[in-house]
Order: sequence, then C-alpha cells, then structure tokens
Amino acid sequence: MSAPLRICYLLMSTELCGGVRIVFDQARFLGQLGHHVEIRAVMGTHDWYPHPLRVRYLPQLDAPFATGEFPDAVIATFWTTVQPALQIGARVVAHLCQGYEGDIREYAGLLPRIEAAYRTPIPKLTVGPWLKERLHQRYGTATFPVIDIGQIVDIELFRPPRLPWRRALRRLLGHPWRVLVVGQFGVDVKAIGDALHAVAQLRREGRRLHLLRASTVALTAEEAAITTVDEYHQSIAPAAMRDLLLSADILVAPSLEGEGFGLPLAEALACGLACVATRIASFTRFAPESDYAVFADPGRPASLAQALARVMDDNALRRHLQERGPRVVRERYAGATVARRIETALRGALAAPTP
Repeated sequence: MSAPLRICYLLMSTELCGGVRIVFDQARFLGQLGHHVEIRAVMGTHDWYPHPLRVRYLPQLDAPFATGEFPDAVIATFWTTVQPALQIGARVVAHLCQGYEGDIREYAGLLPRIEAAYRTPIPKLTVGPWLKERLHQRYGTATFPVIDIGQIVDIELFRPPRLPWRRALRRLLGHPWRVLVVGQFGVDVKAIGDALHAVAQLRREGRRLHLLRASTVALTAEEAAITTVDEYHQSIAPAAMRDLLLSADILVAPSLEGEGFGLPLAEALACGLACVATRIASFTRFAPESDYAVFADPGRPASLAQALARVMDDNALRRHLQERGPRVVRERYAGATVARRIETALRGALAAPTP
C-alpha cells in the first residue's frame, strides 16, 4: 500500500461560498482516504462547515512549515494563490480550476495577471471537461497538463426528501409555486436578473409564485425593484441550504456561458428538485443525456419563463425530473470518486521525473 500523502490547499479566504465548500469537501474526502490534508488561509472562518477540518490561518500562505509537516503536494485554489504555492517549494504544485477567471467580465482589468498565473507550467485540475476544453482552447495542449477530476456534491447531505408527498400536497391545496433562485445578483455570469425577470413575466400572466432567493450578499434595491422577493436567505450554511431546497418546488439556474460548474443546480438535482437551467456547457454535461432538467436559452428571460411554465404545467415531466436528478448526481459526483482522481493525479505527478 502506498504511503499517505501530505497535501496542502491554499485559500485566500474561508468565508462561505461554493468554491470554498468544494475545497473543503475535497480535503475531507482525501482525509477519508488516509491522507494528511491541511488548508492554509489568510482570513475568514470555517465554523459554517459541518465536518471537521484542519485549517490554519496565516498572514502569508507561503510561511514555513513545522518540522515533519512539509507537504508532498500544494494545491492553489485561485489564480492569486498560484505564486504562493510555487514559493513553498513542494515537489508537486497543482492549480484547482473551478472556473476560468479570464472569462469573467468583472476580472477584465486583471486579465494579464490571470493569464500569467495560468501559463505557469503546473498541472491544472478541472471540475468538468468543459473547463479542460476551454483551457486547451486558450493556452494550447502543451503549456501544462490538464486533468479533469470532476466535482463533489455532498450526496449524504443533499438527498431527496423523506416525505416527498409534501410537494404534491402543495399542488393539491393550490399553494403558490415555490421557485428558488440561488446566486449573487450583479455578478454577470450568474445572470440572476434574468431569472427574476422570468418570474416577473409569469406573475404578470397570472401565475402565483412564491420567490425564494439565496445569496452570499444582502438583497439590493436594484434586485428588489424587478419583482417581489418573498423570502431572502443570506449566507446560509449547507444544512440550511438543503432545507431550503427541500422546501422549494422548482429551482431556476440562469447562468451564462463561463459558469464554472453550478453547485446550486447540482445540489438541487441531488435533492430531487425539478430544475430549469440555461443551455450552457457546464449545465448540459452533467450526464451524457441532458434529460435531468428543462433547458432554456441563456440571456433570455422569456425562454426561462417558458421553461418554468412547462415544468409547472406538466406533472409527468416534473416527476421525471424529480427522479432523474438524484440518480445523475449520485452516479457522477460522489466525493470518494473525485478524491481518488485527485490522489491519482498527485501520485502521478510525484512519480514523474524531476526536470
């Protein structure tokens, strides 16, 4: 049996967000395989995460390690952590890519620095094949190795309801449809405004919708002006997010091309929630057949509204989505599977000849 690895992840902040949750999940499942995993961070708090982790807060990510704790592998988790990862001097340095920041409008002014970080010839670990393809398209196939490790969804936490009849009962009683939209308003790639405009359109047509919103930031006046938000949940922990998903009837995921993965969509599918999503690479390739959600044109609120109405009006379709989603996520995004892929990638890099 191979010796366990010492692995160190670098984070700028551990505040609650999907990208940090994925790093924590990778660390947790690698630990379950017997590896020694530490997370270094500059700021934040991780008390929102429901599982034990080894997190060390330091003013400098490349600070010296204690005797006997020097890592075999260091994983940068964002373009800003690539240079500190290299400074540590571990035998293997890898770059976890959950989305290509060079495609994000808000980072346009930082593009030269982002590209310089990406051109560093270290392995890139991507959470989906679409990101591997995007990096090859932008940087070629010879600049650095790219390994698709896939994404982790906590399938023990996010699972179908024990009492699935409650959603059906709401329909029999004529309650308003509980429609959930997750993500930060104002971030271009999330396109939350498109989903809100779709809800507003259906309300004007006489549909009774109870709009649920979840975000890491507070509700803004600009968002509230689009349509009434009936419930707003800010920075809720994973268990509370699960409860919110289970309380909803439909999730709308309106992101534009450039979305790295779409964790809220994956968690909603895992919970057996009927989903409407935009037809983008990171949403349509959760499985070989895109039959687990109803897809709409990105950037078109009218298309989202049409897809949402279709789910509300077709009972058989809704039942199919509720049954199909959990199967897709359990087959493809279990934590142990992804952890083994990371382990294989790191052992392969360690075994490679030193240049």
